[in-house]
Amino acid sequence: MRIRTAGRGLVLALLALPGPLLFVAYTTGPLLSMLGLSFLGERLVRWCRAAVDLSRRLAGDWCEAPVASSYHPAPPDPQPDAEGWYRHDRMVYRTPRVPRYLQRVEWVAEDPATGRDMSWLLLNTVVGPVLGLLAVVGGQPVLRLHGRWTRSRLGPVEPRRWQLWVNGALRDLWRLALLALLAVVNSVGGVLLVVSFVLSHVAGLNLWWPRCNEGAQWLAGVGRKLAGKWSGVPVEELYQPVVEPVPTADGLYRAGRELRSSPRPALRRARYRRTMTDPATGRDLLWLLGDGPVTALLLVPVAVLSWTFLWGLWIPFWVWVGHLFAEFGSPWEQVWAPAKWLAETPLIGMPLGLLAGAGVLALAPALLRLHGRWAQLLLAPTKRAELAQRVRRLAETRADATDAEDAQLRRIERDLHDGPQARLVALGLKLSAVEQLVDRDPQRAKELLGETKADSGRTLAELRALVRGIRPPVLTERGLVDAVRAVALDLVVPIEVEADVPGRCPSAIEAAAYFATLELVTNAIKHGRAETIRVELRHADEVLRVVVTDDGVGGADPELGGGLTGIRRRIGTFDGTLHLSSPAGGPTAATMEIPCALS
Repeated sequence: MRIRTAGRGLVLALLALPGPLLFVAYTTGPLLSMLGLSFLGERLVRWCRAAVDLSRRLAGDWCEAPVASSYHPAPPDPQPDAEGWYRHDRMVYRTPRVPRYLQRVEWVAEDPATGRDMSWLLLNTVVGPVLGLLAVVGGQPVLRLHGRWTRSRLGPVEPRRWQLWVNGALRDLWRLALLALLAVVNSVGGVLLVVSFVLSHVAGLNLWWPRCNEGAQWLAGVGRKLAGKWSGVPVEELYQPVVEPVPTADGLYRAGRELRSSPRPALRRARYRRTMTDPATGRDLLWLLGDGPVTALLLVPVAVLSWTFLWGLWIPFWVWVGHLFAEFGSPWEQVWAPAKWLAETPLIGMPLGLLAGAGVLALAPALLRLHGRWAQLLLAPTKRAELAQRVRRLAETRADATDAEDAQLRRIERDLHDGPQARLVALGLKLSAVEQLVDRDPQRAKELLGETKADSGRTLAELRALVRGIRPPVLTERGLVDAVRAVALDLVVPIEVEADVPGRCPSAIEAAAYFATLELVTNAIKHGRAETIRVELRHADEVLRVVVTDDGVGGADPELGGGLTGIRRRIGTFDGTLHLSSPAGGPTAATMEIPCALS
């Protein structure tokens, strides 16, 4: 028994030695995949994880400390969309090699177990041999200690509440430091922007001023994004659109009240006019110039408390250093003159420093939210700008609705002309033939009457299908909920419908919501290859909310056009919105919201 325990200790000691080599291989795997050697890179990561998993198994089999493996499952291979492209993070690729590499890198990098593996490979190189050799002498108790050490580093971590609070505060403190660096960049950028504005107008190059202003818009966009992501204060980006030059009858192009001979100068003039008249331009510039002073003001209490934290904890050490310098003849007053009164009672500094450190952690989240409020104050669109944007959007959706209605009328006319109208003409000709044959050949007339009856049934079926495409009878008679349930019953894919709509929406809104839901369900089956679909219909706070979720492959993007753009236009006519969440690999969740009142 003792020999077996000693052998296990030696094996654990030897297994810890190649830790640095495995660490290098772990980090080299993604680099090899980036260079095109994805097969070798994935093999290296797989081998390193297998080596770490071996330590987990030995901790349970030999050291009486079972450790569960907690790796995230590997992402599925990229699948082509309907056009044959492979999507990843709003980008499309012709082959699956790059999307697959990016998915694998994110899979390894975002898995918390990866960080635990790497820290284990380095730390166990020092701790593992020591505990393994001690197990040769100490026996099973030391092996159990080695198992607990392995479990503490490789086991799933369930942080306590105070640990979560400290980690979150440290994260916010780090974000404040990054925002301070960004504030310096913003201040410099704001000054350069003012200088470029003056120089461009003095030199007569004012039409190139919008190009300079694009840098301010980019910095302001970064500020908006960080305010929403870090501070939890969403800030919408809203700039006035560029009014395209309008060609006139005499071949000129009008931008505002000015006429240009070619479209390019007219477009530059339109961009300049937009930049000078858009209130967001001045607000961006004001934010760039003021971000430095405001951020510095917010960081004053953090800086004071941080200095107190470091200074207070090191007071006993510096007292000892001061006495040491005094023994060698150095003047003590020059070493610790600012806190001479603490030199006689050095223990006062430690609790003071700890309190200051706790104050820094407590202030960091609040200061981060205040910085987000500051960004929201200047970078968020004004009520007037939001109203103007809403008017423009409603005008666009009204125009789209008019075009869609005109296209639908043309489609109905074409379907009637090519289908029921042609069949009715044929029915009239057959009835004329029956009228001529009824006396001469009654048998043939009887046969023609049978064919006419069958043709009339087919014509009626076509008319019903045409009416169903315009507005299904079940939608008119029973409402939106029953119409969606009827669609669910007709499809092969199982669809779960859950509804809480205590009343009827206006007829036009019901039709828009019905056809939009039908389009989403069709997309989930056709493009998403979904096996189950769930449709939720709710009405609350004067808003009809329809949520369609599926377990398909995901990757849907409304920015690429297609049916999703048509859905936005359809419900946008009624001031509705479409929110889509469709990561690669699924699931997909589409949420439509349409303001309406129930009857």
